[in-house]
Amino acid sequence: MDWSCATTGESGWERFRSLLNEQYDWPTSYTFKFIVPRDQLSEVEAVFADDERRIRESTRGRYCSVTVVREVASAEDVIAVYSAAGEIEGIVSL
Repeated sequence: MDWSCATTGESGWERFRSLLNEQYDWPTSYTFKFIVPRDQLSEVEAVFADDERRIRESTRGRYCSVTVVREVASAEDVIAVYSAAGEIEGIVSL
């Protein structure tokens, strides 16, 4: 994920960190949601090995939606998860 904010000059991660810090009081429960090709599901499960996951398969079975609620201590924790998940081929972060 490499967003850029042309008007502020902030990188995508810096802007995301700012938004998280504006909207959340740390620590907090944060909901992560992803859509991933079925073949990559085990990689997402590895990122969330210690967390309870809600997984729903698409109608045709090619994709899965994954929802995880995790206690996080800071915006950096959230960004670390999205960075790790971003390495998975075909994943879409919601």
